[in-house]
Amino acid sequence: MRKMFGLAMLLVLSGCAGESEDGLPVKVVYTEEGEKETPASADGTVMAELYVVDQNQLLVPQTVPVEGNGQLEKAALLALADGQVPKGFQSPLPEGTIIQDVELKGKTAIVSVGGAFPDYPAEEEELVAAAITWTVTGAGEAERVQLKLNGEKLEAMPKAGMPIAEGGMRREDGINLKAGYTDTGATKPITVFFTAQNEKGPYLVPVTRRIPEQTTDLIAASVAELAKGPLPGSGLMTSWPSDAKLTAAPELEDGRAALQFGEEILENNGEALLSSSLLKPLALTLAASAEIDSIAVKVEGHEDVKMETGAPLPASLTAPLFVNAESDVSAE
Repeated sequence: MRKMFGLAMLLVLSGCAGESEDGLPVKVVYTEEGEKETPASADGTVMAELYVVDQNQLLVPQTVPVEGNGQLEKAALLALADGQVPKGFQSPLPEGTIIQDVELKGKTAIVSVGGAFPDYPAEEEELVAAAITWTVTGAGEAERVQLKLNGEKLEAMPKAGMPIAEGGMRREDGINLKAGYTDTGATKPITVFFTAQNEKGPYLVPVTRRIPEQTTDLIAASVAELAKGPLPGSGLMTSWPSDAKLTAAPELEDGRAALQFGEEILENNGEALLSSSLLKPLALTLAASAEIDSIAVKVEGHEDVKMETGAPLPASLTAPLFVNAESDVSAE
């Protein structure tokens, strides 16, 4: 099960809602006790994370203001269908797609679509399915997505016939699979974050990797995939050195992981400096793949590691609330 709301947030303390610097309500936050504040339940403008397509034909999370309609899942899909996406990206939904309804039944969102929805190119079917799934499941409550087309439940996507599981589509089904490596045998998914860039600057892209089913150390597996780097020709980049590795077993306590790396992860200038371009993908990857809420990073043989800016390395770091928000990794 994807653990998403135990994270300490950039703009909000755990368990309460707040506003961003420009006054817009921020994303819903859940506490361990299950209490929640839902700014999307009111009318007005709220923030949503839409999964849009970049120049590499990869899905990218982008945060945009949307019109609150009492349900963040529907508001996000309406914005996606209307093409309300940042410059340099495009909606994966065909122009003329109609979002008829989004009904929540427990942890399942039943998304009813119509209009030009089936008119996407067959080769983009995976993009369309994953964009809907990740946009809806990122809004707060749903973990699965079922699709209805003009009132009829879909057992397969309408263009190329990609099967839809009886229980619905999940994040575990994968995202940006063409940018991953293919393993044989029994596998399970993890999500790794790499970097792409357009005219506006760099941004992070989630990629599903398949690791052996018997893998139990998801932290070490995640680090290994980060070090493996993106697939050549995918349009993705990484700052992670290929020889990066943990030099001690992670210490885990209450969702916090203390990690010790070799000095390979330090900046290559003779100083004990660590780049935020390593830390943010690491924090996001471990949050998505290993249910880690916060991390502490040490480097073997170096007591006084600093950020590349010269600032002290924070004792604890968390993933940002929105993947591509214009902010560095947050410190608790």
